[in-house]
Amino acid sequence: MASASFSSRYNNNIVQSCLKYTTATLATVFTASMTAATYYRPVPANNLDNNSTHDNTHSNDRRAEQTFCSPESPPWNRDHVPLLLQWARGISIGATTLAIRLVMTTYGRYHIKEDEHYANFLHAAITARREQQQQQQQSNDSSSSLQQTSSSSIVVPQRGLLTVSNHRSLFDDPGILSCLLPLPIAIQPRHQRWGICSQEYCFNDALPAFIKGYIGAGQVLPICRGGGINQQLLLDFGRHLVNGEWCHVFPEGGVWQWKELGGRRQLPEGVVLGSASDFANDDQQQHHHHYQEEKDDATNSSNNNKNNNNNNNNSNNKSVIIPATKQHKSLPLSPSGKLKWGVGKLIAHAPITPRVIPFAHCGMERLLPQDEISGKTYLRTDFVKSLLPSFLLGRNDNGSSSSGGGGDGEGLRIRIQFGHEINFDDLIQEHESKHGKLWKYRGKEPTVSSSTANNMHGPENWISSKEERILYSKIVKRIEMHLEVLTEEVCADQ
Repeated sequence: MASASFSSRYNNNIVQSCLKYTTATLATVFTASMTAATYYRPVPANNLDNNSTHDNTHSNDRRAEQTFCSPESPPWNRDHVPLLLQWARGISIGATTLAIRLVMTTYGRYHIKEDEHYANFLHAAITARREQQQQQQQSNDSSSSLQQTSSSSIVVPQRGLLTVSNHRSLFDDPGILSCLLPLPIAIQPRHQRWGICSQEYCFNDALPAFIKGYIGAGQVLPICRGGGINQQLLLDFGRHLVNGEWCHVFPEGGVWQWKELGGRRQLPEGVVLGSASDFANDDQQQHHHHYQEEKDDATNSSNNNKNNNNNNNNSNNKSVIIPATKQHKSLPLSPSGKLKWGVGKLIAHAPITPRVIPFAHCGMERLLPQDEISGKTYLRTDFVKSLLPSFLLGRNDNGSSSSGGGGDGEGLRIRIQFGHEINFDDLIQEHESKHGKLWKYRGKEPTVSSSTANNMHGPENWISSKEERILYSKIVKRIEMHLEVLTEEVCADQ
């Protein structure tokens, strides 16, 4: 009897010791990983004026001004990512994806139209990228040691995947993007998308460095909304396409909860586009949104520089229209098109033109509705009630309330529909036949400095010419045509 009691206590002590050491190990790994994520966090632009030539030194200069920040800026090819940062990405993406899927199976439902277009996306995002990585690895393994030494610092361009979609709420990424791949695949960082988020939301000065590190480890980079298509942050994002990554862009440049594709409108004379942002300074946003509207119109680019100087001096005297409001929707369409031209620039100058697949979604606006007058988004008033399980509120499978409660307590019902792949070879070939070969940006070399890379490949001319802007507009208008149809179809029953 005494022997059995001793054995039981001994076994309990072993279990407790194992639990103790396991907990300590997990805590150490988490702390070290998040410390690395903080150290390697993306750094936003110092200011909103990005009209000059940019190179990697500008990005590193920004990093040098930060506390506890790596001197070299990401991105790296995945083969050269520090181990702790790899772990941090696994934690950030894995935890976020699991949390989103849990919410979407309790608080809401999502439905992806499983047709040939969605199958093509899965093939491009998983199978094609995996095969490309395997081919690249086999190519590296078969090369001689001398060749490896001479080429180890050079990123060989690969074909990336670029998805574009409408933007229904501030929670679309990760809310929608986390649900596109099968769960066992979605929790793996190498299969997940790279995204961009306006720095006023995800990387503003009020956020602790730890939070920025977590967001960055989730494969999200900052973008300066209103900073124009020549900003360094857009180039940093594009380098992932060169590495064969999946990248996602919301080309509307903001949240629009209409039953059609949102985006740019033609502003009357003496009117500037304001911002409903709670994070940015309104005066700055009014100026830079107006600057971007004018700046993107290639047909008037020769006059815009003069007009912008006058607009800067007189911006306080101009009327302001907030985007995504009824007033903004009533304006005529802009001749520059609805969508921002940055996505066109990424496609045009990629060394290998990426696969571009559009999709549209609706339903996320129920979580963060947008006011039609002010343009601001807010958390739904019945959010707590809507978190309760469906059977407690008498909701049916479609999310409607059997008690006729006028929608109170209904969870999210997300619909996602993919379109067919968009090709731009004819537009690029037409441009090059008239104006010569387009310059191409490159992936970030993992082991060489920016100056050495420029000596090896030549400097990158990230400033776009008037002729290049015209090409961007043609590319983006083709994307707009496909997204417009998808958005109207998926939002028809909302």
